[in-house]
Amino acid sequence: MEKNKENIRIKPCKYVNTFDSDGTPNGWLLELVSDKDGFTKHLKGQMYLTVAEPGTLKGYHLHALADYYITCVKGKVQEIIYKSRDTKEVIEMGDEDFKTVELPHGYPHAIKNVGTDDAYVLIYRFPVWDPEVHEQFDIDPDEIETDEAWENIKKFLLSFHPPLPLGMTKKNAG
Repeated sequence: MEKNKENIRIKPCKYVNTFDSDGTPNGWLLELVSDKDGFTKHLKGQMYLTVAEPGTLKGYHLHALADYYITCVKGKVQEIIYKSRDTKEVIEMGDEDFKTVELPHGYPHAIKNVGTDDAYVLIYRFPVWDPEVHEQFDIDPDEIETDEAWENIKKFLLSFHPPLPLGMTKKNAG
């Protein structure tokens, strides 16, 4: 991190190649700011740019802890969100149809580039990604609608959010 004489700080962004669950390259991401980078003062969470190559799918996966806000700023994508094995929502955005999708933790999702050029997608997540906390669960796109995948999703989520005893709510659990 460098500092000039006017106290304006400059932090190099972190570049990361990204891959499908089978190891096939599908683009890259650029971490812009994170509350763990020692640079950001007031932001909680993490913001990054991810780039999806034409025809690629980034996902499927879910996060047990992190909520996401997703905006396509260039190109055209579908944000595909599964609410259950049988129910999914497909939200198209980009190419001047700018919108932000709020994605609560626990929902399997993917970003699919349906355009002819690279798609640039800004993502804000909270809490910040931590390599010590394995809260991401990857799901093979060919298995996302199988009973076995949803049993594994349920087990994974329960490992982070065990059910409360009968009569107990998050409010009175302390």
